[in-house]
Amino acid sequence: MSEIESTKKIHIIVHGQRQLVEPVRDKLADRFKRENMQPASLDKAGEVGEYVAMLWPPVAPKEIVVSQITSTGGSGGQGMGAWSSVSQKELFRVSL
Repeated sequence: MSEIESTKKIHIIVHGQRQLVEPVRDKLADRFKRENMQPASLDKAGEVGEYVAMLWPPVAPKEIVVSQITSTGGSGGQGMGAWSSVSQKELFRVSL
């Protein structure tokens, strides 16, 4: 597993299930600082080197996929809105 820089932002994607933001924060609190955890925005994606925690699968989530943003502005992303141009490298998964 890659070395985690706990001081970088981690963007939390819950696919509209806002009641799961706090449980995700709780699961990630041992690896990331709570003050750096924030819900992801469709209007502004993260920066290269920051992290993304996404519930998976979207409809009936069973785990949290944590990835690092590797590039922005390209066409390799799979997200919606501003995230559609973000490429990520999966680092690890945590059971929800």
